[in-house]
Order: sequence, then structure tokens, then C-alpha cells
Amino acid sequence: MSSRTPEECVELAVDTSADPDNREDAIHALKMANECDELADLVSNDDIEDQYREQALHSLGTPQCDSTLQQLVEQQSLDSSLQETAEKLLQKINDN
Repeated sequence: MSSRTPEECVELAVDTSADPDNREDAIHALKMANECDELADLVSNDDIEDQYREQALHSLGTPQCDSTLQQLVEQQSLDSSLQETAEKLLQKINDN
């Protein structure tokens, strides 16, 4: 992981005044550290732009985060496009 803590990465990812590349790097750092719960929180956060929610969702598409992704799918609390993406990612993990 980067020199940032998971909490700092989340703060940066949701900071609308931060540089977009830094926000994306923060989400990537969460993925590399398998911070599944933090990524799921970003996906569920309606206050951040869809592109970052989508990136966080794709970051959950790993075997290490499959249970967290499963919970998101089962909750059915995401917007329809994110819900559909989550279901596809989960299916892809389950097929492997």
C-alpha cells in the first residue's frame, strides 16, 4: 500500500477538491491492500462521482473481496448500473 493509511485513502477518494489522479491512486491503493470494506463503502457512497464508485466496484472484483462483493449484490442497494456491474463481477469470480 502507499504511505497512506486506509482511512487517508478513503478521505482522499471522497475529496471532491482533490486531484482526480490522486483520488484514483487512493482507490487503487485500497485495492492493492485488499481493503474490501473500505472499497464497498466507496461504492455505496452516493456523494461521490460515479466514476470513482465504478472504480471502487471494479476493485472489489477479486477473489479476496468476493464475500464483500456478494454482500453488496445481495443488499440490492446500488443504482441499477452499479448493481448490474456488481452482479457481473461476482459471476466472473464465481466462474473462475
